[in-house]
Amino acid sequence: MRFLILFTPTDKWKKDIFFNDQPFMPEHVVYVQQAFDQGHVLLAGPFMDFSGGAIVIDFDTEEAAKAFVKKDPIVQNGVFSYQMKEWNVGMSKLENKNPQVGLDFIERKRKKQKKLGII
Repeated sequence: MRFLILFTPTDKWKKDIFFNDQPFMPEHVVYVQQAFDQGHVLLAGPFMDFSGGAIVIDFDTEEAAKAFVKKDPIVQNGVFSYQMKEWNVGMSKLENKNPQVGLDFIERKRKKQKKLGII
């Protein structure tokens, strides 16, 4: 199961301190690296404006994914809050997943929407 984790800084975030020098950030980076090495982290990194970050993870169950996030030192110590969403990857260059939808998709869906009375 895939999940998108969005991290947002809390009031424990130090505004004038570089991202990697923030409290518990080194522990967070090592924690994520270990999960990456185990095959659970697919993508991870900070936003370019350093307003937080995101991780795409892969676990067998939602419970395992939640446990991973809750054990993250940056979450445990309240530097980041998080939002977790299960994610259905519709297309991905990284995984060579291409549904190859075209204009015919629009036509088929419009017909169905008309039949359903929603357009």
